[in-house]
Amino acid sequence: MVDTELEREQLLEALGKIALSKPNDAISLALHPEKRMSGLDLWGVAEFKKGSNGNIEIKFTDRVKAISLLLEALGGGEDGMAALLDALDSCDAEESDS
Repeated sequence: MVDTELEREQLLEALGKIALSKPNDAISLALHPEKRMSGLDLWGVAEFKKGSNGNIEIKFTDRVKAISLLLEALGGGEDGMAALLDALDSCDAEESDS
């Protein structure tokens, strides 16, 4: 049972990262691919393509869907919304610390 709870927490954390991901790092990578950047926030990137003609296409994840899934996983309703906001705050705080 402990493994299931750990997996659930990891999935909720991943959904939180997707929901809060900003496009800045993906755009920086697209504009400056020659720079070797570490610690990029690419959680919100669904697809990154560079064509032979140099065109770059970035598709981002559906953040609304990620938030919806988080809310559903946390029970929905007012209690679920409070739990969702707490989870998002903790993910945001972790991102700020790194």
